Amino acid sequence: MKFPKISIVTPSFNQGKYIEQTILSILDQNYPNLEYIIIDGGSTDNTIAVIKKYANRITYWVSEKDKGQSDALNKGLAKCTGDIFNWINSDDYLEPGALLKIADAFAQTNSDIVCGYSRIFSESSSLEVLRHRTEIFYTTEETLVQQRINQQGMFYKLSVIKSLGGINNNLHFIMDLELWFRYLCTKGQSKMVLIDDLIGHFRIHDDSKTGAQEKRFRSEEREMWHYILQSIKVDKEWMSFFAAKENYIPLKNWDFHQIERKLLVTHIGEKYLDDAYRAGNIAFCKKAYCELYKAGKLYISIQNVAMFVKIFIGDIPLRKYIKNHV
Repeated sequence: MKFPKISIVTPSFNQGKYIEQTILSILDQNYPNLEYIIIDGGSTDNTIAVIKKYANRITYWVSEKDKGQSDALNKGLAKCTGDIFNWINSDDYLEPGALLKIADAFAQTNSDIVCGYSRIFSESSSLEVLRHRTEIFYTTEETLVQQRINQQGMFYKLSVIKSLGGINNNLHFIMDLELWFRYLCTKGQSKMVLIDDLIGHFRIHDDSKTGAQEKRFRSEEREMWHYILQSIKVDKEWMSFFAAKENYIPLKNWDFHQIERKLLVTHIGEKYLDDAYRAGNIAFCKKAYCELYKAGKLYISIQNVAMFVKIFIGDIPLRKYIKNHV
């Protein structure tokens, strides 16, 4: 078997409590063609001492002030020369043998992305919360809307990452989701391959961004969706549910040639109708309800009838409405 070069970047800042496990999980893969890069943001804890212990086995490392995780990833990308790329955060770690499985999957398929499983666990109990893998649905549009992503177990061809322009420095929470969205809109999902192997371990702890900054994640996500819908020129009612205080700033204008506009908004309506209804966004609900009806995705139920009355009739009693319009 040929061993394609795998480039891994670890962005780091004051994670001395965890980073040794991260480093060893990568170096002890004993993968014969590994390029390992650590970009530290100027840690003031014991992180640098830990990195120096393994400096002779690390391809490149630096510790200097940066503008956050996305900036660190782009600095690492600029140093990468491999065939395959991913980043492993400094509080997570790889499963033994993971890189061989990733390399084998790329070797056997004509793929741009290979996705394996990650075990998500809570530091407080060490118990597994979830075992998760990036999911691909029947259409690219549905895959976008469902947005079931697991970055840690998701390896790209490095050339693909660079062709997309790298990581978006303007994002601090959804940089992985946004990168994947840009890929899907540009190339579709036909060159994504799912494997059944466990690849990594994702730690939830009090200081992790996932655990502590849920609202900031959701805010960046809404900003991105607003940009997508505006770019494909949908009616303003569709965009109203994703209105945000700040604007998403793209690296460059996205390429949407893989996306069917009508199908995308139908899936958006299907996913967000209930949320928009609870939020009182009647304009969005009307659009979504009509699209789902035309697509044959609505079924008769007490809940849907009650929602129809509220959306299209309002609080007028149904009997009075019928009497006035017969």
